[in-house]
Amino acid sequence: MGKLLLSIGMMLRVMQLYAQDITVFGSVTSAENGSPIPGVTVWLKGLNHGSITDSLGRYKLLAPHRNATLTFQGVGLVTREAALSVNQQELDIAMTADVNSLKEVVITGYSSASRDKTTGAYSVIKSGQIENSPFISLDKALQGSVPGLQSAGGSGLPGSLQQIRIRGTGSIHAGSDPLYVINGIPVNTGVLALYNSNANALSGINVNDIEQITVLKDAVATSAYGSRAANGVIIITLKKGKSGKTVFQFSSEAGFVKQAFSSPANRPLNTGEWRELTAEGVRNRFPDQYPSIHSAIRFVDETFGVNPAVNTNWLQEVTQTGKTSQHYFSASGGHDKTRFYLSGGYLSQTGNVIASGFKRFTGNLALEHQAGKQITLASSIMLGHTSQYGPDNGGAFSNPVLAAHFLRPSLSAKTSDGNLNISAPDFPAGGLYNPLAIAEMDRRNTSGLKSIASFSADYRILKQLKLSSRIGIDYNALEEDSYNNPFYGDAVNEKGLSARGYARYFNWIWSNLAEYDHRFSGNDYTLHLTAGYEAQKSSHYFNRTVVSGMPPNLTVTVPSAGAVAQSGEGSNSDYAFISALAFMDFSIKSKWLFSGSFRRDGSSRFGPARRQGNFWSVGMAWHLDREEFFKDIPFIYELKIRGSYGFNGNASIGNYDWRAAYAYGKSYNYMGNAGSAPVTPGNNNLTWEFSKPLNIGCDLAMMGGRLTIVFDWYSRITSNLLLDEPLSGTSGFATYKNNAGSVRNRGLEIGLAGSVIRSGPFLWNIFFNIARNKNRILSLPDNRDIITGTFIRRVGEDLGSFYLRQWAGVNPETGAPQWYKDVSGKEIVESYNAASRFVAGSASPRGFGTLGSDLNYKGLSLEFQFYYSYGNMIRDGWASYTQSDGANANFNVVSSQLKRWQKPGDITDVPKYVYGGNNASNAVSTRFLYHGDYLRFRNLTMAYKIPHSFLVRSGLASARLYLRGSNILTWVRDKKLPYDPETNLNSTTDFDVFIPKTFSGGIQIEF
Repeated sequence: MGKLLLSIGMMLRVMQLYAQDITVFGSVTSAENGSPIPGVTVWLKGLNHGSITDSLGRYKLLAPHRNATLTFQGVGLVTREAALSVNQQELDIAMTADVNSLKEVVITGYSSASRDKTTGAYSVIKSGQIENSPFISLDKALQGSVPGLQSAGGSGLPGSLQQIRIRGTGSIHAGSDPLYVINGIPVNTGVLALYNSNANALSGINVNDIEQITVLKDAVATSAYGSRAANGVIIITLKKGKSGKTVFQFSSEAGFVKQAFSSPANRPLNTGEWRELTAEGVRNRFPDQYPSIHSAIRFVDETFGVNPAVNTNWLQEVTQTGKTSQHYFSASGGHDKTRFYLSGGYLSQTGNVIASGFKRFTGNLALEHQAGKQITLASSIMLGHTSQYGPDNGGAFSNPVLAAHFLRPSLSAKTSDGNLNISAPDFPAGGLYNPLAIAEMDRRNTSGLKSIASFSADYRILKQLKLSSRIGIDYNALEEDSYNNPFYGDAVNEKGLSARGYARYFNWIWSNLAEYDHRFSGNDYTLHLTAGYEAQKSSHYFNRTVVSGMPPNLTVTVPSAGAVAQSGEGSNSDYAFISALAFMDFSIKSKWLFSGSFRRDGSSRFGPARRQGNFWSVGMAWHLDREEFFKDIPFIYELKIRGSYGFNGNASIGNYDWRAAYAYGKSYNYMGNAGSAPVTPGNNNLTWEFSKPLNIGCDLAMMGGRLTIVFDWYSRITSNLLLDEPLSGTSGFATYKNNAGSVRNRGLEIGLAGSVIRSGPFLWNIFFNIARNKNRILSLPDNRDIITGTFIRRVGEDLGSFYLRQWAGVNPETGAPQWYKDVSGKEIVESYNAASRFVAGSASPRGFGTLGSDLNYKGLSLEFQFYYSYGNMIRDGWASYTQSDGANANFNVVSSQLKRWQKPGDITDVPKYVYGGNNASNAVSTRFLYHGDYLRFRNLTMAYKIPHSFLVRSGLASARLYLRGSNILTWVRDKKLPYDPETNLNSTTDFDVFIPKTFSGGIQIEF
């Protein structure tokens, strides 16, 4: 009996052990970058029992037995399940972002909503896609991330401006840039400096401080911003604190910078090549005087003082391997009542061209406080201090890229004793100076301070009714300091030149909103109403002083003893903006969605009688997947059809274009005194440009949400264009601003994202997007062509149409240049002036997009992205010199000139080389127009997340090591293209600093 009782007792004890709860713990991290994920719900499958991960991604819960299954679920993440094996108490999980972007949250600046509850066209970029970006400014980081967003910039100077267009260019003489809204504040962007065309207001923002970017495209999405939304809106939301234990993050990265693309066709000639080519040109020009090549070479050597032993590669002299580094630190935390986010960053990059670089210090502080059950207070401030230095572009003597292409290779960079060569007989050479000496003695610096601050208060009067008020400030202060030495370069005649300028931009906005939510009929119907009032004012002030007679001392700035004042200028400018607004969203059983908006805006940029404008939008969407008749289609996970139409405006012109204005200063001399003169005629009837965007879209998810496709077709007609119309010379004015003409942008966008493999520890995602846009001018005043330089605006043509003489090649018998006489192409002439100009392609690409993928396996990850663009033409703006066919004999030429015509029967497109020739073979024509199609290997990142088990004793929550490259390889369609295919929106090269490629490595840790 005793043995039986003992046996029963032991069995009960074993049963108790098996039934006893055990503690299961672990961490949840991102499979993409290894960072902890807070707020993930972890529960026991089949039981109503669970936990939530803390700020470090850690969780802990009790499990009733050792073979339980845990389910992990989070917003925007793919739900995962994992079974506990026998004796297992620790379980770490890596979660991936849900590629079903149809459920992501879109932020409009005034509100936020799940994308599947909206009727508009949005694109969302999350922080993980751009953080620790090798690109200094967010406008560069945007390239390829959003269908329909074109990001173009020809300059590789660190911190330089990138030009952004959303769904094409909608204006001729008014601005076409999108509106940027940061933390609800419309901010100043673009070039705010007076003379530095590469200064970029957005370069003061650290992309690591960005939580999310939402790009608003169609009428419904942009309707919240009414008259400022014609060119699209980019909403930037900075990071905020999260409740829980304070989380610290630190990242550090370092690498190097080189030139991204170089064409063999654009190699400057070496001394031997240039000497022989020039001698050949001499013989072609003076065959009787120089019957042999040797006699011609002697002429070249004597004329230009050539030492055959000297062979300077000027391009190699002015380029360098730059260095890049960035460091970032943040702290985030709080509790249910108060949350905070604090960060600081430092970035430094030297360019791939001498005397170029950029530095930035940033800081960000965000606070939120729940003051009782009804009131929420929030404040934030972002600071960014930048310092950019670099050469001028274009035709300035101080531009080393120009000098590297123009200077003859027979000129020495340094003297025999190692000093810089700056003296006769070598310099000046054709008006040019040694770029190394200019870089050493001159300076060109632009420093800036950008600050964005806001304070908001929300008061929930009722469960359904909320009032909110927000005050925001955008402040920019810039200082430009330049110095040109008295010995060589741009200021020889002035015996040294120094200039200093200051600019201040102060912009404030005050928004007041009331929001009402109501659900009725058992939540089958939902209604959201918003109404509000907004006021904004922006002020701008600048002054600049220029003095000459400056000594060769880099530390001296104006004013200086002994200097002579050359000019002084200054101005102030401001504008005001007021708005009344109302929005409505209504849904029926979450199947039918309706949106409507109305906004009345007033702008001081127009006359009193034309300042007010009414702007509106309507939108509708239908969730077919939620209909009963559609539920039997198994491969369709989600399907939403949507459409929108609206009426937007554009007031991106000068603050006083409507006024008749006078200017005062030394330039308007009256009897030896400063005077004044009228500068603009004014137009009291000037008013808004109007835009009517139509959008039809489809959001489709298949395979359980693993594959998503977003399709949009749009047509945007902009009328009442703000044009600079010509005036009679007797008026004293060349042009005046007026409303006339219309233009249309029409196109389609396709975005695809898919999870190819989601099996255990191996994850593979792909993404692809493409955008095609067709721009057409519909009307102009009196159907009159507008010709500006090499471009033409003509009814029926693209806004970016080139207007050039058509190159017809080289006469194979004589080597003479040829052009087509007219557009028919039937007659060929050898006289440049006898040929007519006509439309020759467009600077606007027909299409562009990106293709990429990311793979993850047990902490290892590989991400890559390709960017492509096609359908545009690129004009070499300096080919008249670098491919001069001997016309500019003082300068070097590029290697494509070696393929010149030499004897009857030669088939080539390079004419006979003639020393000092004047047959206009190098004049502007389609000869120097190239196809701009290219594919660029834009980004590659390889990373390794250190297992948590190795970090336990270190106190770190996570650690990640990575290597990265950007702009790694470039393939072009046109092998004759001499420069990088990534140019400005005019698709015209201008001897800019080269687009960089970067290679770097770094570490990210959290604790």
